[in-house]
Amino acid sequence: DWTTYLGVTNRGLFFVAFTIASVAIRFFSGKLSDQYGRVPVMQWGLAILIVSMGMLAWGSSPAWLIAGAAVYGVGAGILSPAVNAWTIDLSHPQHRGKAMATMYIALEAGIGLGALIAGWIYHDVIAHIPYIFFGTMVVAVAALVYLWNYRPRPAAGHPS
Repeated sequence: DWTTYLGVTNRGLFFVAFTIASVAIRFFSGKLSDQYGRVPVMQWGLAILIVSMGMLAWGSSPAWLIAGAAVYGVGAGILSPAVNAWTIDLSHPQHRGKAMATMYIALEAGIGLGALIAGWIYHDVIAHIPYIFFGTMVVAVAALVYLWNYRPRPAAGHPS
């Protein structure tokens, strides 16, 4: 087990650090996305997520792993309310339920596909664990590049 490999005897500490950080930041991040916009807040969330993946990939001690989990929680906690709100913002009021369902289906599909890919990479070799975090980092960088280049389209029937 990777956490034991790094000297963490209670792997639940990783999830506790992640969850506390994620829940705590959500109290503020939703308001930030209302105030500063969904895309800029998601950009910050992704940047923090990228840092956390680097911390987890290069971490070499229990403290580093727990700190990486907390930073990961902050990034995920910033992203979650902004992504949900952005989904609602971009959908027509009559289709918001479908939009939210589609977003959650995509999220769950990504989690499932990510787990399959991570298992394939890991293949019972502890030394492969950092590659999983690097892969996640690459996906987050791609999302960040997309958001840097994102330009909203004008609503149908409205002049641009």
